[in-house]
Amino acid sequence: MSFDLPSPSAPSPSQTHALPSSQANNNSSMAATLPQINFGFEELKDRMAKFTVRFDDFIEKGRKRILEERNQFAKTIVEDKDNQRMLKKEIEHYKRKEKDVAETVVKEQQEAAEAEHAIAEMDRKKQSKMEHKAHLLAQIEATQEAIRKKREIRAEERKALSFQSSRNAPELAFWEDHLGMRIEGAGVTDHLKIVYTHIVDSDWSKEFSFIINMVTRDYEVIQCRPKLDSASVGKRVDRLNETRDLTCFLKEMRQLFKEYSSGGGD
Repeated sequence: MSFDLPSPSAPSPSQTHALPSSQANNNSSMAATLPQINFGFEELKDRMAKFTVRFDDFIEKGRKRILEERNQFAKTIVEDKDNQRMLKKEIEHYKRKEKDVAETVVKEQQEAAEAEHAIAEMDRKKQSKMEHKAHLLAQIEATQEAIRKKREIRAEERKALSFQSSRNAPELAFWEDHLGMRIEGAGVTDHLKIVYTHIVDSDWSKEFSFIINMVTRDYEVIQCRPKLDSASVGKRVDRLNETRDLTCFLKEMRQLFKEYSSGGGD
């Protein structure tokens, strides 16, 4: 940048010619006597030139800095947009994840509630089973006690039967030898077959028999050959169960077969 200052105007030739010679001489002498003033125009021009260079450099640097800042700002904007886009993606991802977690929590809560309900139901069933078990144990204990008592009764009955058998053995031997009667097994435990002969006068070898069940305390006649009247047999069996007199019972059964054969039965 430079500044041009206007130079002092000189008198035109017409004006010079118009002045008288004496006056011109006077002016020349006056000009020669004026002091010389140094306004420093050259220095000012040099300073202005240097200032212009510095100012232009400042402007150029300012432009470069503004351009760099603008480029950096644009780059920052792009990066911010990229970051914003990534953040949006992450936000969407975490929103989906949060939704999945919420659904998982709800599902786990439902499963926990179902598990608690199942546990409560199992506890209820367990309590019911324990009560049922206690009831069964009480029944088992009562049954075992009843069985023990029955075994004691059976043992007493067997003892009594053994004693009675020992008493009846001589008489039974006599009956088998002289009265035509024998005792056989019926093929089933605690079942006896009583066989009579010498009932029919025309055929002493003809056999009449019955099977008596001795499993329970109350005896029972389950078969007669030939078949006798069930009411008559029942009366003899009831008397046997009341008196436990086997000898009398055997005599009465022989008498029933005798009456049957006398009545024309086969």
